[in-house]
Amino acid sequence: MKKIIPHFFRLLSFLSPQLAARLALKLFMQPRRKARSIQEMDFLLTGKQVNFKSHRKARTWGQGPVIWLLHGWESRGSTFFKLIPLLVNRGFQVVAWDGPAHGDSPGKSTHIPDYAYCLSEDLKQQLFEKPVALIGHSFGGAALAVLLKIHQMPAKVVIVSAPTRIINIFNGFAKMINLSEKAKNKFISLAESGSGYSLLGGSLISNDISQSSEVLIIHDREDDVIPFADFDALKKTWLSGQFLATKNLGHRLTIKDPDILNTIVNFIVKNGAQ
Repeated sequence: MKKIIPHFFRLLSFLSPQLAARLALKLFMQPRRKARSIQEMDFLLTGKQVNFKSHRKARTWGQGPVIWLLHGWESRGSTFFKLIPLLVNRGFQVVAWDGPAHGDSPGKSTHIPDYAYCLSEDLKQQLFEKPVALIGHSFGGAALAVLLKIHQMPAKVVIVSAPTRIINIFNGFAKMINLSEKAKNKFISLAESGSGYSLLGGSLISNDISQSSEVLIIHDREDDVIPFADFDALKKTWLSGQFLATKNLGHRLTIKDPDILNTIVNFIVKNGAQ
């Protein structure tokens, strides 16, 4: 199937750029639900399930000041299973949220503004105290750019391995499936009109969270999903924030490496987050 898709879109881009763009966007917004590992599943079952009015789900552990964990694309809240015990041991209550069309939450498609609006909706239900921190990995970190526009941000924000320039994600996807330039432009236009945000306006690089929260941004030099250049661009653009470059962790191990996890916890604890 992976080999057929680029041939299909290359032909369709020639015959009908508009239809190619429409089908590309539908494919682009549909995450796959991947199975949890045995270790992750065993840990998930130790948490208390939370059901929001939206029918989205979360799991929670611990007592104390609240921290929400925001997973990446095709992931789920329990992917933070190595970080959660560290936060609980430091006296926090952790909410591992499953965004729309991810984990145990309903839905078949989503995008960054949708993820942010759903997060804001569930936060406003006030099943928990206002969070003292948000920790977002990849797609979950990118969604904080839109959340900043629609919801009060907490005192501390951690962004790990996140795309900071969304246009690069669209360009990469269009190239992968062989969209023509005309079809790609229509693909981007449809995405922007459907979400209510330009790709630039909905990107972290255009929304300086460091002006509302104390922020820690982490990115690995060998990230093969989101290029390190995105981290560099953000570092040059935002007015403040702590920027930590790692090595040899790639895209996903940044939320599993013990040293990085301790750095995240210490950042949140420092200067009275509790």
